[in-house]
Parts: sequence; structure tokens; C-alpha cells
Amino acid sequence: MPQSMIIWGRHIRKTLVKHFREADILLKRDADLFNLIFFSQNKSMKRRPFLKFSVLSLLTTNINMAWSQEYKFDFAKAKQGYLNRIQSIKKSGLIPIIDIESSYNPLTFDAQSFIQAMDRAGIAQVCLSLTQPKKLAEQGQIWNADSDQLAIKYPEYFIPTGNGGVDPAWTKTPDRFLDENEKSVVLQKTPLMGEFEFRHYPSPRQVQRGEDRDVNIPIDSPLGHRLFAFAQKTGVPFQIHYEIEDGLLGPLEKMLTQYPNAKVIWCHLAQIRYSSRSSIYSPEYISALLDKHKNLYIDTAFGNSRSKYPLSGELHARYWANQDAWNKLIIANPYRFLAALDLGGDRIEKLGEWTQSLRFFLNTLPNEVAEIVAYKAAWKLLFNETLKG
Repeated sequence: MPQSMIIWGRHIRKTLVKHFREADILLKRDADLFNLIFFSQNKSMKRRPFLKFSVLSLLTTNINMAWSQEYKFDFAKAKQGYLNRIQSIKKSGLIPIIDIESSYNPLTFDAQSFIQAMDRAGIAQVCLSLTQPKKLAEQGQIWNADSDQLAIKYPEYFIPTGNGGVDPAWTKTPDRFLDENEKSVVLQKTPLMGEFEFRHYPSPRQVQRGEDRDVNIPIDSPLGHRLFAFAQKTGVPFQIHYEIEDGLLGPLEKMLTQYPNAKVIWCHLAQIRYSSRSSIYSPEYISALLDKHKNLYIDTAFGNSRSKYPLSGELHARYWANQDAWNKLIIANPYRFLAALDLGGDRIEKLGEWTQSLRFFLNTLPNEVAEIVAYKAAWKLLFNETLKG
């Protein structure tokens, strides 16, 4: 085969890999073109229809496997890009934000529009966890490495984060999901695991759509022990969605005690769906919990003061009803609280609006504390460094 054909063939393969997410049409066109030219130049070879299949199908079905085998997060290489964005946003007069908890649907996500929104809103980095679409999970595709490509293409914008532990990938095949999660952390050096749903009621949006989501996995079950033990062994933090109810606090405290080096981010400060089920949780309770368990962190993704949970009819962002006491606690423990937007596949376009709400909350804190909560606490937790200035 002429050398020029080999070079051209390699070019086509690189082009297909680069564009495969947007390019079912391109894939088919270039695969046909590749077949046409390749076999016209090599008439002695038998034309095998599976070559087209291998170019198209092998790329689309096995590309995630190739990425997961090749990609490794290197903080030393990523660090300066992260810092450059932080400094640039500071120079604009805004406090930079590292969003510790958001997720996305890889089938509908527009990365270019998203990073443009980040630029406008002053979001330095996002820990963007992939939510594996239900139809893919039900086909047996439990894990998705698409988020690695975000870190490769936009390294200064995204902090690699594991897939979210959500239904059905996590709830229906939990052991397989944990296998993939552990592989991601160990082989790819992922600095943060995704949000694992242990107790999760339907979100307000799901209620409006008539969707029935009611995840209930005991946090002290064998699955919980496996996750906590892995986090303790590796030092990599993970996030939990865990409704605030009296009956759930004891098991969580038990796990925090048994695994004192497992770094746990409890999502959604003071988000209580049903007040009748929560009489213990308060600023005083969390203060004691933080004092006792140095491995516990809390993110600040909660609704505005008018946000109402439709199934109970209650205002569920309880921070606003006791703002002074919560702020006193945050000021006393600023590195234990992490800024978060809680964007998701059905609300990814809300970045600008929800950043404004997050900044409204941050503005209630002293500036030095607001900076810690906004980005310095996440930096220290994820990279074990304290940012100065």
C-alpha cells in the first residue's frame, strides 16, 4: 500500500475520533469514502463489509473503553490552567467559584455553550459528574467516560469527576457500578467521585413531570461499607445525597465514625423536604457533627427562600429561616463548606441564574469566608493545597 494511503488512513481515523460525538453522518460518509479509496487501491484484497462496521461501530461502541484506558488526570499539568482562570475572574471583580456538585447528560450536553456560560458567570471550574442516561444503563452500559473528554478538550474548565451514583446504573447494578467507579479512581487518578444517592425523594422537577423517584439504599449496607472503605483507602472524596431525617442520622454518624479518613461531602445544606421527619438537624447539631467528624464536608446547593417542595408544600431550603445561625457556623468552619450549583441534565441551562443565587448566598458572608467557600475549600479538599491571596 502506498505510504500516502497509510498516512491518509491515519488522518481519517483521527478525524473520526475527533468528531464522533457529533458525526454519525460524518462517520458513515468517511467510512464509505475510506472503503472506496482503500479497496480501489488494493484490488487484490477481498472487500469485507465488516471494515465499514469496524470504522463506525468500533469507534462508537469501544471509544469509552479506549479513553478510560488512556486518560489519567495529572494535577501538576492541570494546575496552572485552573489558577489562570481563577486569577482572571478575580481581576474582573468577581469571586471565582469552583462548583463541587453538578451533573450532565452526555447525549444532550453542549460543552461549548456551557463553558461560555461559565465565562459569563465567573465559574472557574466545575466538577461535572456524568449521569448515565437510563436507556444506556438498561442496555448494560453502566459507566461512561465522556467526562474525560471534557477534561481533555477544556482542561482549565473541568475537574474530572466520577459518574453519578443514580438510578438505574447505581440502583439496579450497584456492584458493577462500584467496580467501574473504583477502576476510574485507581487507573485514571480521578480526584473526586460523583454523588451517590442513598436516600433521595423525587426532585421538584420530577414531581412536575410525574416521575417516580424514591431511592432508598441504607448507607450502612454492604454497598455503603464498600464505598466508605474505598474512599478511606484512596483518600478520594465522594458525595452523597442523603435526605435530612431523624431516622437517617444515626447510620450516617456510625459510618463517619467507622471510616474516619473517608472524605464525605453531604450535599444540600439544610435542605429538609418534610419538617415532621426532622427534629434534630440544626446549626448546633451540624456544629457538633463537624467537630466530631473531621472527614465530613457539606455543600451549599440549596434553593432560594421561595423554593417549595411540591410533595410536602413546605419551603425546603431551611437555611433562609435561620440564616444568622447558619452563617455563624460557616464562619467558624469555612473550609468544611463547599460552593455548589447542583446543575443537572434537565436544568443545565440554569447556570447563569443559579450562579446569581449562589452569589446572593455568598454575599451574606464576610468576603474572606465567601472566598473560602466559593473556591478555596474545594481546592484544599481536592488537591490538598491551601490557596493564598
